[in-house]
Amino acid sequence: MPLRQQITDAYEEDAFYAAIIRYLHNPTADTLAKLTRPTRDAITRYDLDGDLLTYAIDTFDTPRVVIPADDDLRARLVHEYHDAPAGGHLGREKTFAALSRDFFWPRMYK
Repeated sequence: MPLRQQITDAYEEDAFYAAIIRYLHNPTADTLAKLTRPTRDAITRYDLDGDLLTYAIDTFDTPRVVIPADDDLRARLVHEYHDAPAGGHLGREKTFAALSRDFFWPRMYK
């Protein structure tokens, strides 16, 4: 399955990110109220890039694609970045640095 499709399919299975996407598609008081308080406080950090959810740590940060809580998807990304033919066999630090330039998920470094 193409990576983009795997990511967007995983959003539908992740209630947290699905709620954020619903709000971004239809930003009403009702959809905002369905988000947790910490999520409402951080909602300006999220945006949609087509069908991909992005997250920026602050206004100066480059938005990164949000990866939902899907162990298979996250393992695929780590594997692809760790064993990238163009980059050789990267170690833990370089793999994390490469992944974190393009993607975001909570506790990504673990």
